[in-house]
This record gives sequence, C-alpha cells and structure tokens, in this order.
Amino acid sequence: MTIKLITFDLDNTLWHTDPVIVRAEQVQWLWIEKLSPKVHDYFTPDLLQKLKLQVAQQNPGLRHKLSKLRLEFLKQVFVNCGEPLDQAELFAQRAFDEFLQVRNQVELFPGALALLEALQQDYQVIALSNGNSDLSKIGLGHLFKAHFHAENVEQPKPHHDMFLAALEHARVDASESLHIGDHPQQDIEAAQQLGFKTVWANILQQEWPTTITTADHEIDHLDQLIPLLK
Repeated sequence: MTIKLITFDLDNTLWHTDPVIVRAEQVQWLWIEKLSPKVHDYFTPDLLQKLKLQVAQQNPGLRHKLSKLRLEFLKQVFVNCGEPLDQAELFAQRAFDEFLQVRNQVELFPGALALLEALQQDYQVIALSNGNSDLSKIGLGHLFKAHFHAENVEQPKPHHDMFLAALEHARVDASESLHIGDHPQQDIEAAQQLGFKTVWANILQQEWPTTITTADHEIDHLDQLIPLLK
C-alpha cells in the first residue's frame, strides 16, 4: 500500500540531543546564579540533583511533562534559596526561558533539512516527540503538518497516544504510515504494534536490543531514506 503519512521522532533522529541539553543546563545554571547569587550557600551539584529527583517523585503526574516538571524544579530551587514564592515563580520562568532558548539551538544531522524539504510534495509529515523542543523556534515548523509531544497528548511514547493522534490528524490508516525514530522501544516497537511501517534511524550507531523485533529498515544516514521510499 502507498505510504501517505511519515512520522518522525526528533531527538537523536534529526539531531543529536545530548550536547544540546548539556549546553542548555549550563546556561540555566548561569541564570540561577545571576537571579539568586546565594544559591551556592544552599546547593552543591549533588544536592541539586537530589532536589530534581525529589521534585519528580513528589509530582508523578508531571513525570512526562518535561517543561512543567522543569519549571517546578526551578521554582523549588529558588524557594530553597529563600526567595518568596511569587519571586521564585518569576525566577523559575526566566531561567526556564533561557534553558529553552538553548534547547532549541540544535545542529541538524547531515541531510535532515534536505530530506524534510523533499518529502513535502508527496507525504504528510508529522513530528512525534517525548521531548520539549519547539519546531517553530528551531526553524522547521513549516515542514511539519503537526507536532505531537508529551505536553499535548495524554501519554508519551511508547504509549500509542501520539501515533493515534497523528493518524487522526492525517486521516490515514496505520498501514499507510511510516514511522522513523532512533529508540527501539519508544519508536519502532510502539509503531509496529499499531501497524506502521518502521525505519530505525541509527545515526548514532547504537546496538539493537535482542529482545525487540527489528524495524522494517535501518539507516545510518538520513540521505538513505528517499531511496527506500522509492
């Protein structure tokens, strides 16, 4: 059957995420220091990590809502530094905004932009991501019909919510759809369970787990996708 819908994971599929998050965390910390210089009186890196885990444990409903969870963590950082609650919330938003700005400064994998542009004529293209990147800020928003993520659906991958939302939005069947992602379980296995065709984007040269059925295809460079589709 002809493929009509192509869904993409984002982090580590279209760009390498780890270096981006490291830079964003560094910028966030600089803003915490700037907004509340006494943070060093209250936190070491280990204590900061313990607080992050504590906030996650105390807010299980935010476990997959990364933006809301980070905002709550940042608020607690400033509260623990002695800031009044309203000031802590303002500071948290400011530090988070700076984090997000760097979070969306990604370096696309070679061939990513050309690939997305080439797909526009023949396919509906939708992003499915557990992360909190902003395609408009990255400069790719015009290349996607929609972006479903953990903030605007009930459950993140490997739950089926994002995939079903994409199918409903595109008005196609799973058998007419192809999902491309880097994560064996969250992307490939989850999509296969619904009847999607799958491509494992192994750009970072990972090992495939022996307990999971392999994808229909594997690529190690995004340039390889167009020939597969043809």
